[in-house]
Amino acid sequence: MKLEVAVGKPCRLAAVVLFILIACIAAPAAAQNAAPGKGRLYIISLGSGDRDNITLRAQKTMASAEVVLAMKHTCQQWADALKGKEVHQIGHALFKKNCPHRQENPAAFAAQEEKIRRIVRDAVAAGKTVAVLDGGDPTIYGPHAGFLTEFADLDLKVIPGLSCFNAANAALKRGITGGIASRSVILTGGLGATKGYDCKDTLAKLGETQSTMVFFTMRVKLTRIVEGLKQNYPGDTPVAIVCHAGYEDKEKVILATLDTILDRIKDQKLPFEHLVYVGDFLK
Repeated sequence: MKLEVAVGKPCRLAAVVLFILIACIAAPAAAQNAAPGKGRLYIISLGSGDRDNITLRAQKTMASAEVVLAMKHTCQQWADALKGKEVHQIGHALFKKNCPHRQENPAAFAAQEEKIRRIVRDAVAAGKTVAVLDGGDPTIYGPHAGFLTEFADLDLKVIPGLSCFNAANAALKRGITGGIASRSVILTGGLGATKGYDCKDTLAKLGETQSTMVFFTMRVKLTRIVEGLKQNYPGDTPVAIVCHAGYEDKEKVILATLDTILDRIKDQKLPFEHLVYVGDFLK
C-alpha cells in the first residue's frame, strides 16, 4: 500500500505538470487563431438626403468603427463624426465585375481593389471594427454592393437605411401600390431602354403589365424611357420626377404625363439625384 501511494503521487504530479506545459504551448496558437474572429465588417447605410435621415442603429455602428472606408463626398459630409478614426477614401463600384467603369481603366481598378482588400482583411484579422459607409440602400443599386460578395466570407453585416426610393415615395405622398391597371411596382436601373441591351428585361417586356415603374436613372436618358414606355402605356399615363429626394431644402417633384414630360423638361438639366416614376397610381 505504501509503495502504491509513493508511486501514485509522483505520477499524478507529473500528469498535472505535463497538462500545464501543453496548455502553455497551445495557448498562444489558440489566441492567434481566435483573433481574426473578433474583428467585424459592416456595410452601413447613412440614409438618403439630409444627415438626420440616418438611423440610430447606423449612427451607433459608425461611432464604434475604428476603420472607415467611404467615398470622398461622404468623408466630407461626415467629417466631424469620423475624427480620430482611420479613414480611407474609396472609389465607386469597386468589386462589381459588370461595372462599365472598369473598362475605362481596368489596371487602376484592380490596383485600388487590391489595396482595399488588404486594408479590410488585415483590419478584421487584427480584431478591428471596419465600416464601409454607403448611402441609401446598399442593396439597391448601391455603389458599394461589390463588397457584399467580395467579403462574404467575413460574415459581414449590413445596417439598413433610408433609400432614395423610400424618400421619393414620401415626397410623392401617394401609395405606390395603389395602381389601377396593376398593383405591382418594378424597380429598374433603366438599362432595358439602352441600345444593345441583350437581357430579357427590356423596357417593352417590363411594360406589358403596365405596372408602376421606378427608374434609378444612372445611365439612361429620359427620351429613351418615354419612347420605350409608349409601346405599352397610354400617353396620358402620369409621370413624376423626384429630384434630391430626402433633402428638405431642395427636394422637388415634377409632374406630367408620357405625352407631356419631355416638353415639360425641355432643356432643363436634371440633377444626378433623381428618380422617374411612371404609373396610374399618380392619378
